[in-house]
Amino acid sequence: MKTDEIFAQIEENVIDISLALNHRFNSEIDNDLTPNQQLLLYLVGKKGVRHVKDLAYYMSVSASAISQMVAKLEQDSVIQREIDETNRRSTVLRLGERGQTLMDETDMRRSAIINDYLLKMNEKDLLEINSALKKLYTIIREEELERGDRR
Repeated sequence: MKTDEIFAQIEENVIDISLALNHRFNSEIDNDLTPNQQLLLYLVGKKGVRHVKDLAYYMSVSASAISQMVAKLEQDSVIQREIDETNRRSTVLRLGERGQTLMDETDMRRSAIINDYLLKMNEKDLLEINSALKKLYTIIREEELERGDRR
């Protein structure tokens, strides 16, 4: 098989897996958050993204769109804004009380969904997939840093 055919198959598989997992996750998670709000919750709660401009970068939307989303989530006690102790002119985001509850619930459900599939694979395959994904992520991060992206 030619390299370009392998690339095309990998691309298709990644997209298909992402779509299938996204569909199952969104159909089984019982909360009133939109997919973008869920992503924001994940980025703040699990990845430690604390600034609007960084969320805008990762979510590929404008900072004003993020600010509007944060305002809505702040009203619902999902997100809290605080003064940045290192730069008092800036604010940082963290999970609110309801946000932490939602994060815990979605973490458990996400893990259960992923485990449903991974438990059907043998350990050798799991180790190979894990190793390949780590390598791919390292390559992606190195490329980002070379382009000047320090996030």
